Amino acid sequence: MTAMNAMSTLTAMSTRLSRRAATLVVLAALGATACGADRTPPPVAAAAVPALAIAPERAVDLPALPSTTAGETTTTTTTTTAPVDPYETFVANVVEEVEFLDAFVEPDGEPARFEFAITNPTYFGNPLGLMITDRSDDGRWLKVQIPVRPNGTEAWIRAEDADVTSHRFRARVDLTERAVTVWDGPDVVVETIAVIGKPTSPTPLGRFFVNDLVEKWDTSAYGPYILSLSGFSEAMDTFAGGIPVIAIHGTNRPELMGGAHSNGCIRIPNDVIRLLADTVPIGTPVEIVAS
Repeated sequence: MTAMNAMSTLTAMSTRLSRRAATLVVLAALGATACGADRTPPPVAAAAVPALAIAPERAVDLPALPSTTAGETTTTTTTTTAPVDPYETFVANVVEEVEFLDAFVEPDGEPARFEFAITNPTYFGNPLGLMITDRSDDGRWLKVQIPVRPNGTEAWIRAEDADVTSHRFRARVDLTERAVTVWDGPDVVVETIAVIGKPTSPTPLGRFFVNDLVEKWDTSAYGPYILSLSGFSEAMDTFAGGIPVIAIHGTNRPELMGGAHSNGCIRIPNDVIRLLADTVPIGTPVEIVAS
């Protein structure tokens, strides 16, 4: 190796390590979601949870997408014609070789800039999976929702950087009913009461996806599992010194079910979060609405 090549290699390694260090400083906050425990008195009993409808027109049929025009990164999720299977969601599973995901404003366009790098594996050590919302006509590019602020941000990634899989799970969080419903295709898997964000730190509305799974323990404020979502609190810039990530998780305060007491996360009974942790895949769409 020549002196010039050695210097070039060392410079590249130094840049990569600096990028990794900066990313970890920002992402260390993801270990504390915006959902700390509180001591609010128990609420009155909530009403029964109604069945909720599915909106299949939001699904994306990758094998037969209509033509699409590349546009700038937007916070509005792309919709397409309903596919043959109206319940199918496609997920971009970033390949192991990609450590830092490159994302672009449009196919063959300028790089998209975010507040932190999108790493693979995730901060919690899981493979990076992103919900696909569209693809280019030539199939070389995938449009995905990116788990960064502002909520709902989308960008384009190279199709060669991901393996595409699909599933039929989706979830809906109704803030008015304080309820969570999860489906596998047309079949209801879970209907449960929940705790939502309090008035000073409301749970944000929008369409997100499950982007990480964290195992905790039954007596923690988060219960045995955290299903991290691609959304963030819109009432707080930071939480516990870090980024205020929104999640669905268990609780050590089951008596609060049906109330509005969290810092923005959705708390559900521990037996339910265990079931979901074993059932729903990364990339599961989660629609948060106020009916």
